[in-house]
Amino acid sequence: MQTKPLIAVIGADGFVGGGFAEGLQGQRIVYGPCRPGDIHIKDAEPLIRQADVIINAGGFRVRRGLTLDDYRRCHQVATAAFLPWVKPGTLFLHMSSAHVLGKSRREKPGNDSPPNPASYPPAAYAIAKYECDQYLERESVNRDFRLVLLRPTILWARPGDTSLIDNVCKLARRGIIMRMYPRDARHHFCHLSILVEVARRVIQKQDLPQRSALVVGDPYTVTSRQLEAMIREYLPGGGFPAIIPAPLMSALLRPFPRSRHARLDFKTWGEIFGVFHLDTEYDTFETFRPLDMDPEQYSLERMLKPFLRQALQATAAADQMDAVGAETR
Repeated sequence: MQTKPLIAVIGADGFVGGGFAEGLQGQRIVYGPCRPGDIHIKDAEPLIRQADVIINAGGFRVRRGLTLDDYRRCHQVATAAFLPWVKPGTLFLHMSSAHVLGKSRREKPGNDSPPNPASYPPAAYAIAKYECDQYLERESVNRDFRLVLLRPTILWARPGDTSLIDNVCKLARRGIIMRMYPRDARHHFCHLSILVEVARRVIQKQDLPQRSALVVGDPYTVTSRQLEAMIREYLPGGGFPAIIPAPLMSALLRPFPRSRHARLDFKTWGEIFGVFHLDTEYDTFETFRPLDMDPEQYSLERMLKPFLRQALQATAAADQMDAVGAETR
């Protein structure tokens, strides 16, 4: 594109969409209440028809109390509602998920790995995401827009983002340090800034093959043992280890019927524990290389360790100040 493209971010009121809108200076299209500058999806037809780039980041992450039909409605059905407004030639970046690959036959699943969503522990979520991918692949042919699927691993960004890492830190601040078994299971996370940079470079390059699928993640993995060790390093005063036998917890809870009441949805808890004991590493360099991204810019020392230090030490200091204030009142 010779001029600056008009970028529309759908689902900009969410964690991921908000990151895209901020990082790429995109127009914010939201599903919930509007803040200044936002456009509600029901009023977004004129903007979507003009957009050179559309980033589709709507839909729920894995959430207790949701069924397969719920995930289908917030992903494929919601996407189908605005897709007729997309003009031919538009670059359409869709938020898929590395979870659709499930348990791949490859040691390190990558961009060309065949999807296997039913084998991922939260299968309802992965199946609905993959069905939306397939729908968009068909429609990109019928409607002549350019489709790129972004498949991030487990996303995180900053303290307070409600990501898996943030929730582990919140427990640690309460004095509970999760000791997850198996201890050497690898976890592959994805900082939101990497996903945004991948999108930026896809927009700039303009030469990726139609319907490319890009697995996106940090250029390293951490084991359950390493994550606990780093938390202990940065947590003032230490904490009590809570033994989490993830395979056993998953086996006990997954047979429960799914409940629409989040507190009673033990099946989804079982699926989440199933993620904890997966030993997963993706080949993210298949995405870094063609986009000329430097993995060293996103190293463990530059990204995860500062996150943990800030999440654990800053809050501990604030708690100490609150305690001093309480004594003087």
